[in-house]
Amino acid sequence: MEKIRIKIIGRLKKELEINFVEALDCRDLNSNQMIFFCDYSEFDIPVGYCFTEVVKSDNTILNCKVLLEKISQQFFKPFDEIPHGWKTVSKFEFIDGVIPDAVQKLPLLDGWIYSGEHLFFQ
Repeated sequence: MEKIRIKIIGRLKKELEINFVEALDCRDLNSNQMIFFCDYSEFDIPVGYCFTEVVKSDNTILNCKVLLEKISQQFFKPFDEIPHGWKTVSKFEFIDGVIPDAVQKLPLLDGWIYSGEHLFFQ
């Protein structure tokens, strides 16, 4: 069985967080929380799902617990899952409290513009 995964293409620019305040509850993010642009999902992934690996573009795997906390999309509405085939803006929490450098170095984006950089949570 294939592991559930989601492709992360970049971080949400800080100035855009205001658009997602209600849907993602992102007024005051903790230091272990980040909001990302997620590419088309191959899976239905519910809120509360915990990913256990971060896979870099060179296929290096980092063990890391990443909790999917909140989900939205281009109309700023909350979702209770990442639907199969959808692009989303989603809030994640790094359970161990440390956000890997590879994650922090993802580009800041203002839309689903693919920069060539990405990683997967699986």
